[in-house]
Amino acid sequence: MNNDTLPIYSTRANQFREEQSKYTKQLSFTSLLRLVFFVLFAWFLYNSFQVRFNGYYPVYALLAISGFIVFVFVADGLKKKISFLQQLILINENEINISKGLSSFLNNGVLFAPEKGFTVDLNVFGSHSLFHLLNRAGSQSGKEQLGKKLASPFLQAEEIISYQACVKELSGKIGFRQTLLARTLLLKEAETLAQLQSVIPDNDFEVLQNRFWSILSVGWPIAGVLIILYSFSINNYQLVLFFGFTGLLFLSFIYKKTAQLYNHISKRSYLYNQYARCFQLISDESFTHPYLLQKQKEIMDASGAFKRLAGLGSLFDLRLSIFSFILNGLFFHELICAQAYLRWNARYQSRIKTWFETMGETEVLNSVASFHYNHPSFVFPECTNEAMLIKVTGMGHPLMKENMAVVNDVTIGESATLHLITGSNMSGKSTFLRTLGLNIILAQIGAPVFAKIFVFRPVRLLTSFHHIDSLEESTSYFYAELKCLQEIIASLSQSSPALVLLDEVMRGTNSKDKHDGTALLIRKLLNYHCLTLIATHDTELGLLADNNPGAIENFCFESELSDKGLTFDFTMRKGVAQTKNATYLMQQMGII
Repeated sequence: MNNDTLPIYSTRANQFREEQSKYTKQLSFTSLLRLVFFVLFAWFLYNSFQVRFNGYYPVYALLAISGFIVFVFVADGLKKKISFLQQLILINENEINISKGLSSFLNNGVLFAPEKGFTVDLNVFGSHSLFHLLNRAGSQSGKEQLGKKLASPFLQAEEIISYQACVKELSGKIGFRQTLLARTLLLKEAETLAQLQSVIPDNDFEVLQNRFWSILSVGWPIAGVLIILYSFSINNYQLVLFFGFTGLLFLSFIYKKTAQLYNHISKRSYLYNQYARCFQLISDESFTHPYLLQKQKEIMDASGAFKRLAGLGSLFDLRLSIFSFILNGLFFHELICAQAYLRWNARYQSRIKTWFETMGETEVLNSVASFHYNHPSFVFPECTNEAMLIKVTGMGHPLMKENMAVVNDVTIGESATLHLITGSNMSGKSTFLRTLGLNIILAQIGAPVFAKIFVFRPVRLLTSFHHIDSLEESTSYFYAELKCLQEIIASLSQSSPALVLLDEVMRGTNSKDKHDGTALLIRKLLNYHCLTLIATHDTELGLLADNNPGAIENFCFESELSDKGLTFDFTMRKGVAQTKNATYLMQQMGII
């Protein structure tokens, strides 16, 4: 992370702390006023009973309880502001912690990780992973979309270039980015998202919308109001009780249906209001790139729809209140809410999935834009759909601190399509493959990469790094690797170009078998439309470059043994590795 951004995050965190302190003081004062008004209400109500509700005491009691209710709402608003500011403080503190090498408190994506493939080999998901570094998404949809994007990056240059432009635009909007993250962190969605997107079968609720219940939903409340007015005029409320119980009897015939709909949206008004805020935030932001404007258009009416759903949910929740008898018996409140939700669902159900996908994709762009903001020295790759080429200078590992990472150059596709990388233990071969793979993923999601120059054609990533025995499938380490290689070869039959990264092929067999098998695999890979980098200890494989000029090149990582011990420079150079260190390391550790 660029140190120039740290003062910005520190300043913002202090600013939000000051605001939080101000609102906390207001909340304390509001709580005191709320207590005062409640005590006054109790006092005036007591005196009202004393004078049998004559005089002004009942009026004072009504005013006092009204003041109490007002300050309840004021306190609730202040609590929401404080919660929002707490998230903003946490977000800025988190950026500072990440710059110090500490873990982000945000989701690490382990739940979205595929079971196999390049995401496993390249540490894309999990603690201290690429997902963990990038993630600035708080909603379930945002995290899912980021997981999908990393597991299946873009393969077309046009898409990558478009994303790069969006990332550049969003990078400068730190207020928008942090506000959206803070709002999404307050969602606490649980199973709501899946439930909202589940289709409500119209056939299951036709009875609530037939002519009989449609007429009653209008006529019954009108009749209820008239009966109340009539009963008040004659000071006799027996008719009201009879009418109310009759209404409850009618509603009992459709209780299961209304209850089913209620359970679909119950007790989530706060969540729906938060969704409305998130969609409104995206809709109100000033964008210039056509893709961002298109995303805004897709969610144009989402905020209004969720505001209405929040209001409807609050009304529907009254079915559990002490006023339920009055509301349902006299006014068919539950039926009216159920019918309103069916109308809302019929109008918006088909768009809910798109709304959340759009919000999730905005959070993905938000995440990548934050990465760009934190690493301004990283460059946006030059992307082409023409020559199959990767040409990079000054490339470092994106998960390492910039001032600590060793950088290397690589050009593949110009003079050769396959690089054999030899070297001793711990010299940096595997790390180099991961460095290239992770930067390719960043490049293909529209992010900047840790390099000075990065020119490439989008490729499918195919890897084989490490494998484990599977007791469930009775699969040995060696057979697991063979299955992986089989899948890679099958995938290479596709016409789209690929980048193959292999680390120590066939390590589960004897040295001669390993050498012969790897050599045959290399010859086979030369027949496919792919670029390949293979890390190996087998220096004899370097002879293949002599027999395949223009197709295979040798590169290596060396270690140096001196009086000071074993040292590594982690720099890749041309040629076949000459040094070995296994015996020395075993001696140093007292093994031999």
